[in-house]
Amino acid sequence: MSLNVSGLSQYTDENKMDLIKKSVLRGRTVDLLTVQGDIKSSATINIIDSTLTAQAGACGWSEAGSTALTQRELSVDAIKVNESICLDTLEAYYTQKMMNPGSYNEEIPFEAMYAEEKADKIQDMLEQIIWKGDKVAGSGNLALANGFLQLFDGSLSGSVVDANVDSVTAVTAANVIDIVDGIVDSIDAEIIDADDLHIFVGYDFYRTYAKALRDANLFHYTGAEDQGMEFSQMVPGTNVRMVAVKGLNGTNKAVASRAANLYVGTDLLGDFEDFKIFYSEDNDEVRFRLKAKIGTQVAFPEFVSYFKLA
Repeated sequence: MSLNVSGLSQYTDENKMDLIKKSVLRGRTVDLLTVQGDIKSSATINIIDSTLTAQAGACGWSEAGSTALTQRELSVDAIKVNESICLDTLEAYYTQKMMNPGSYNEEIPFEAMYAEEKADKIQDMLEQIIWKGDKVAGSGNLALANGFLQLFDGSLSGSVVDANVDSVTAVTAANVIDIVDGIVDSIDAEIIDADDLHIFVGYDFYRTYAKALRDANLFHYTGAEDQGMEFSQMVPGTNVRMVAVKGLNGTNKAVASRAANLYVGTDLLGDFEDFKIFYSEDNDEVRFRLKAKIGTQVAFPEFVSYFKLA
């Protein structure tokens, strides 16, 4: 009589491999822009601007010139993340092998991996909100606060510089070099010598541009691999650095400005890193808690060149 195994399921060793997390492209916008902390609800960006009127030398006093003090409001919105895990649920699956003996489990057996995963996802959420956040038209996490694109398409649409100089309707390998040159040309002459001029684009836009440069310049192309930062390079012949940021992926939009001109407001930037993982004895579950504040603003909108498709 042959061996009958029809009553068995084929064996799969679920404990052979370590738990791995999904890769997330980490955000880096906050490392490049101006971060204003200690904001509970709103604060002002205080601006001084003066005109200097010189006169021919002579005796007497004739007043001329002026100094203006103005402000721009930087508001932040409070966000939170609450998650709970019933550890008893893990006992019915392969995760039981990770748990300590006994029924009083009070720690996630893979807590280090869990914390690392949450840290990456928080950075991704922050990056997305800073650029794409829209409290009116956004959905999910993007509806929690307003980002730069909402400002440029909304209240500041008449103040920022239109950088789509040729009214293009698509970003392609054939036109992307001209698009970037047009963005650079649109930057106000008053700031063109600044040492922190950036063009922020999505990784998709950046890759199209980098490939077009490589193909156009053949073996003379020098890209990010020679310029000290991945997915970042100087626009040839200029002092403007193009930087890819995840928050602009899929938008076909570009923002050129001094980094110091773009403000990210928060109460404490460390709040996004100092989340809490704790055991709640009253509820017999492990809880994850994040509380933070985020907002965006521009000091001088006239010094922002904004590219979007016509």
